[in-house]
Amino acid sequence: MPDYTVSPEAAKQTARFGTWVKTTDATVTVASKIATSNDRVYLVVLKVVACTEPTLTTQQAGYVRVGLFKNVAGTLALVGSVTAVSTIETDSAWDCTLAASGTNIVANVTGVAATTIVWHAQVEVMVVQNYAEAFGPY
Repeated sequence: MPDYTVSPEAAKQTARFGTWVKTTDATVTVASKIATSNDRVYLVVLKVVACTEPTLTTQQAGYVRVGLFKNVAGTLALVGSVTAVSTIETDSAWDCTLAASGTNIVANVTGVAATTIVWHAQVEVMVVQNYAEAFGPY
């Protein structure tokens, strides 16, 4: 049977964290920001759940987005396009996405005018880089 134990080196290349943000209008708002380093590739899985406040049962949404980003010599770019794995919402004007902003990957959420929405974003980031730079010579 293969050994699927995660090595300490590989564990350092994966992170998961959650953030909260509140919107009160239709302005695009950063829910999470991931700093990147030169010469690395990032796979980002974004899960977002949202609801209106103070009445949580009025409107809700849930999203899953996946994006691949590369930082080559300090220039961050999205590879291809962000994949919308899942969109479940009571108001189609709400949205979330991933984007490159400078050398940061940002998870953006967009609410609607005159509506307070609480957003919870969970981000999982996997990173790969040149093996010798990360772990030493073969």
